[in-house]
Amino acid sequence: MYKSPSIFLFLVFSLCISSCTFQSAIDAQGNVSTRSQGKIIRSYGDRQFEATKKKRQISRDPKYTVPVERVAKRLQKVIDMPNAQWEFVIFKDPTPNAFALPGGKVGVNTGLFRIADTDALLAAVLGHEISHATAGHATQRMLHATSILVGGALVHQAIENNDSDSALYGLAAYFIAVHLLETLPLSRRQEYESDRIGAIYMAQAGYDPRESLKLWERLSSYHSHHHQTKPDFLRTHPPNQKRIESLKAFMPIAMEHYSRQKKRE
Repeated sequence: MYKSPSIFLFLVFSLCISSCTFQSAIDAQGNVSTRSQGKIIRSYGDRQFEATKKKRQISRDPKYTVPVERVAKRLQKVIDMPNAQWEFVIFKDPTPNAFALPGGKVGVNTGLFRIADTDALLAAVLGHEISHATAGHATQRMLHATSILVGGALVHQAIENNDSDSALYGLAAYFIAVHLLETLPLSRRQEYESDRIGAIYMAQAGYDPRESLKLWERLSSYHSHHHQTKPDFLRTHPPNQKRIESLKAFMPIAMEHYSRQKKRE
């Protein structure tokens, strides 16, 4: 048998390290701290975006590009992203989705416009996606993955003198446990954070942040209609209803930023 106490200790050690990779980029007053993006992570974003543009069809239809350009221009004025090379591309894809990569690269599916059919709703989407970049979520995930590999190496070292089957089962148990107990929760924490930061961005850009609630309500209806459900603990994203509840609790703070912005206009 492999040394289960040693595996348990190394599992706890790894989880403690990986949990440190999440540090919130927004404080209790809704002030957002932009995480610096190094040259390596920006280069990674550029390469991924270029690869995506080569693989997928791009739409240049003004009914999509014009509102994105209009909303993006307002958001860029309030989003602090040093060295950003902004690029917004519309992809021909019926799924209501969008994404952002480090360095200011943003992709929007044409299917999203069936749900985000106003500038405010579009601002909620873009603000949320861009916040993943400004909050340094990609870097957090890289640090997290590194800590998992280090933990895996330690587990392997602890059991390498045992038979190969025990070593295999031990490593499998380790990676499954870390995935369920740390990797997926980290992803959900980042989503909750991006919901809040996105609401602040749209408020500071002059869009009513309460429209973000409408966005998630529409997405919730879409996902329910398409039967996209799975147990909460297996989700990379929080359930839409929990996101709505979390945003409602945060909304008074976002509204303070919105009120200050409206007074300046």
